[in-house]
Amino acid sequence: MTGAEAILVLGHTGLLGRAVVEACGPGCMVVDDERRAFDLGRESAGPPAGARVEPGEAGDSLSWMVANLPRYPRDAAQVHRGIELMRLGILRLKPALVINCAGYTAVDKAESEPELAMAVNAKGAEAVAKACRQAGAGLVHVSTDYVFDGLARRPYREDDPPGPVNAYGRAKLAGERLVLAAHPGACVARSAWLFGPGRASFVDKVLALARRGGPLKVVTDQVGSPTYTRDLAPVLVELGKKGVPGVIHAVNLGQASRYELARRTLALCGLDPELAQPALSRDFNLPAQRPAYSVLDGRRLARLRGGPLPSWLDGLRRHLTETTGDNPGWEQAR
Repeated sequence: MTGAEAILVLGHTGLLGRAVVEACGPGCMVVDDERRAFDLGRESAGPPAGARVEPGEAGDSLSWMVANLPRYPRDAAQVHRGIELMRLGILRLKPALVINCAGYTAVDKAESEPELAMAVNAKGAEAVAKACRQAGAGLVHVSTDYVFDGLARRPYREDDPPGPVNAYGRAKLAGERLVLAAHPGACVARSAWLFGPGRASFVDKVLALARRGGPLKVVTDQVGSPTYTRDLAPVLVELGKKGVPGVIHAVNLGQASRYELARRTLALCGLDPELAQPALSRDFNLPAQRPAYSVLDGRRLARLRGGPLPSWLDGLRRHLTETTGDNPGWEQAR
């Protein structure tokens, strides 16, 4: 694949998608204006601002659909119609590579609307994969640590049996399987606990709450792989360009509980880490269960790249330095 070939980033306005667009750099033509590229009905660039356009009407576009699928329309049949428009759009554009960062990500809400989560994260992902294969495009499909049950005592490898414990995880797992069945050359990149610039993440919410005076309760019984989007994004581009097939775990090195991640965040910003107070998942009574331990084993990726990604703490330091300026808590958080 040459640098002049088109890379289409689905979900380019999201937390990860923004970093992927940035990572593609000047050597590639990144098609990140999906509204213009996928205007299937007329020459104008999709629906006007504020317009309520039903999926399937003239003027519909991929940008509008990606932005609205998680909340409008509520009818799964209409969602499937919108997904068909995505498929047709990819066939029309014929990119060399698609990096699919889009999806339904409302973990708790998925418990009350599992059909919608499945329509977007499974059938939508399948439609993208089928279109990519038909168009001769490579595909990197982003998935999640939530495909696992959290009962392991060591980091999960790519070939460990999945067992999602919530509707979101079940939809993402179904999407993985449908993607690989539709496009055997696709790469399914599982990642976890993302933080980075552009959109609020757990890290940003911790800081916001602490700066309001705290204290804040943070769970100690969820352990995962915090991952910096600016470390992950170049890896996704690299995997796509190299045509690496199958499932791969792409996370920063190391593991942490939500509680440890919160305390490190506060310390790095010169705030009192004691503002974070330990709690258990059951204290929050959320609709969706979370896996207790969902650390991903990144050794396959390290072998492919000649080394692992930086540690999550290194990524956190860089993120906070870039987003908050001077870092008075640097030494304290070592």
